[in-house]
Amino acid sequence: MGTLNMGGRFFKSEELELIEQRRLEALLEITTKHSEEVQSLKAQVEQANSKAAKANNQIKSLDKDLKNLRSENPDRMKKQIKRLQEQNRAMTSENNTLKSKQKQLQQQLDAAKMELDKFKAEEKEAEVA
Repeated sequence: MGTLNMGGRFFKSEELELIEQRRLEALLEITTKHSEEVQSLKAQVEQANSKAAKANNQIKSLDKDLKNLRSENPDRMKKQIKRLQEQNRAMTSENNTLKSKQKQLQQQLDAAKMELDKFKAEEKEAEVA
């Protein structure tokens, strides 16, 4: 005995069983492929989560380093300011010393010029006389 299909054709029960078996095989194949894809996607998600966790830990570590550098920076700046102030004092002192030497040398030069002018004047008087 057979079953009537929508197309008006009769199928035998063996044919129906074969069709059903092929349907089940196709469904099983699709399910297997789907499961494999799901497993693959799960593995990708786990890898991405692992990478994200590593990146998060690295960010936290870098944040700690940055905070340490920021907290140490004022001390470093204070030391650098003190060093620069000491250099400034030393250079100012040296500058003042050089200024006073320059003033002395200028006075000596002026005195030498006056003496030279005096000798020249005396020489001219001697020539005239």
